Amino acid sequence: MYDNFQEDAREPRGLLKENIAVRLREEILAGRIAPGEKIVESRWARQYGVAQVSIREALNILTTDGFVTKGHGRSARVLKLGDPDIIHIYQVRGALEGLAARIVAQRGLPLHDLEAALKRIEEAVQMGDLRKVVESVQHFHICLLEKPGNSFLEEYGRRLVIPLYAFTLMRALAKNLDTSPWAKQLPLHRLIIDVIRLGTPYVAEQTLIHVINSFLEAALTVWAH
Repeated sequence: MYDNFQEDAREPRGLLKENIAVRLREEILAGRIAPGEKIVESRWARQYGVAQVSIREALNILTTDGFVTKGHGRSARVLKLGDPDIIHIYQVRGALEGLAARIVAQRGLPLHDLEAALKRIEEAVQMGDLRKVVESVQHFHICLLEKPGNSFLEEYGRRLVIPLYAFTLMRALAKNLDTSPWAKQLPLHRLIIDVIRLGTPYVAEQTLIHVINSFLEAALTVWAH
């Protein structure tokens, strides 16, 4: 069922672990490893014909990408978020992205990167490419969190946003959704840019909180269950 990887001295270890991470990600996205399920390194090492350390390295990549969780001294598991988790993530996201919007508006920073990020979402929606849509939406919000140049804001924002959109993609594919729910959110992403451009920090912050709350309502309705 599974193709073995050729693990030998001729293949760079970095390439091997990246290839394994891609394959495991596809197992997750196809639902063959379910949310919350333990990923047994020895099992997948046998399946893929590689050393167990290569599976572990691949899981580290998937942890960074938000698809896998690993506690200290605990086995890796596929990310699983319940409704309370999703609600709490969006609540904190609203505060963090609102703060980012306030700082950007206050400083009058250029918004060409956010415009480019929005264009990527629009193009992905037009293509009907669900994976690209979710990736592009994530990129838009990471871009906003990075703009103030506050390393703490960016770090904690990424900790929330990256796993959230990994889980969004998992659930959207499981439900066989198309891109229409995200097409409906395009005006809200446009609003984010426009309200920041107005240059009124408080309005930008409060608008972001409101918009993120709207995204939460859509998440609970469209893909969370």
